[in-house]
Amino acid sequence: MLERWARPLAGVWNGAASVMSGFYRLLGTPGKLLQDLLNGSWLGHSLHAVIVDVVVGGATAALLLDVLRVFFNVEGLETATTWVLGLAWVAGIGAILTGLTDFKDTGTGDERNVTGLHGLINIVGNGGFFLSLMQRLSGNHDGAFWPLVIGYLIISLGAFIGGHVVFKFGYMINHNAFAKGKRAKEFTPVVAVAAVPEGTPTKVIFGTTAVMLVRRGDLVHALKETCSHAGGPLSEGELKGDTITCPWHQSTFRLADGSVVHGPAGSRQVSYRARINGDQVELQGPHD
Repeated sequence: MLERWARPLAGVWNGAASVMSGFYRLLGTPGKLLQDLLNGSWLGHSLHAVIVDVVVGGATAALLLDVLRVFFNVEGLETATTWVLGLAWVAGIGAILTGLTDFKDTGTGDERNVTGLHGLINIVGNGGFFLSLMQRLSGNHDGAFWPLVIGYLIISLGAFIGGHVVFKFGYMINHNAFAKGKRAKEFTPVVAVAAVPEGTPTKVIFGTTAVMLVRRGDLVHALKETCSHAGGPLSEGELKGDTITCPWHQSTFRLADGSVVHGPAGSRQVSYRARINGDQVELQGPHD
């Protein structure tokens, strides 16, 4: 049902994603660092999810305080309600900024459509919080009650849709969390050294797991082929120095241990110990 609601505005969602991508490209290196901050690459998972907890929690607390004042005649809550609602609104701005940053890297189709609907609804809901906050700051606490209630209901709908996006489409999760791949306690042959060209990302199959190898002389790095951000093929990415960049959304990982250098990925890439033994490349792991 949500997908049907969102599809008619597909052009709007695609346009918004293109605008955000263009904005970050225009900023260059500072834009990449800003994206890393807002994606939450430094945190190990999505920053948006953290900030949304503040929005929902703050709005719930503000609404409770206002209900106590309006329906139970509890006095002296006006200042506390204003501060808590202000926190929720400021966090809502943060949620919008982090959400738009994540949104530029959504998959096209229903994933992007429903994510766009989620974002639009939450922007409208945060507008309700702003209206209520402005009325409170001008002393009209009674008039501020209903904008808060309406904004809260809208935000609740947006939060529900956000959960749908995560649980149905796997949006901004670690795509390797439940499929870390073949495990090998001992070093196990996987491919002939001659089949791994020098300095070229190469896809091999380790049991049933696709692994990307990069060989430089006698040193071999091994990361799981599937990008943790959205499942992109790392062996088709750009090798630069000691990093590999996914071709889909430009998440960048260190070859040595799979740690995130640049987002949008927030989770470390699965990595294996690798060595050359005779004419074979052998793997052990993955690292925990």
